[in-house]
Amino acid sequence: MDYFDDLVFVNHGQCEGVSTYAENRIFDGYYGIQFIYRGDVEVHTGGNPPEVSTGPGVFVTGPGIPFSYGSPEGTIRFQAHLCFRGPRVERYIKSGLIPLREKNLFIRLRDPEQFLRKLRSVFTLLRVPGLNQHARAVLLLEELLLEISEQPAMADKLYNHYAGALLALRDRIAHEPALGWNFRSEAARMSLSYVHFRRLFKQVTTWAPGAFLLECRLRRAEKLLMSTHMRISEIAQECRFNDEFHFSRIFKKHGSVSPSLFRSRYGIQ
Repeated sequence: MDYFDDLVFVNHGQCEGVSTYAENRIFDGYYGIQFIYRGDVEVHTGGNPPEVSTGPGVFVTGPGIPFSYGSPEGTIRFQAHLCFRGPRVERYIKSGLIPLREKNLFIRLRDPEQFLRKLRSVFTLLRVPGLNQHARAVLLLEELLLEISEQPAMADKLYNHYAGALLALRDRIAHEPALGWNFRSEAARMSLSYVHFRRLFKQVTTWAPGAFLLECRLRRAEKLLMSTHMRISEIAQECRFNDEFHFSRIFKKHGSVSPSLFRSRYGIQ
């Protein structure tokens, strides 16, 4: 299976309850995911000032600059790492899949427990020689890198205070898009100005709140068009569009086809 041979795993592992410190470590020709799943870590590159954060979170190491990292004095950390190199990795770099930074190194994760499970799954695959095991490990690595690259850039204090509530709100909107959502009220509930709420929501979810709500309503409308015989006017009302004309115009703008044509292609007969 030559398709996955352009990536080599250099080393991997995890350590629990350690207080070691790596000073000016050089990663010669390879990159690494460094995941702190519990405890504090101090990390910096070159002559930049140290950054101290509390896990769970991740930073990415790579060639070209020295990295210093470890536990602040009197503390311990729980850490897992996965290092890799190869032509495929260079494509990751060019496409922006690997976030290379020299400052603001620590990246928060929306679901750190799931991230750790996937990382351990890679470790399990790498213990068994074989082309299929290697291929699956590469695919899981790409999932991990995608999760890292899509995380919001947000200061720890803001992330810890608001991320949970904003992600819960996102999930509620996705579950019940037909409710009469009022984002000014949601902002007030979090003691945020509306402008600040919109900015934080986009940082955490990558969507502006209004755009996310519209996307969820359109997906709900698609499901109804495919799975029911409801009239288009009824679907427009169900998904909280002003009327059938408004719904049809927005639907076609976002999907390039009208609701009636979409139904004729994908709906039940």
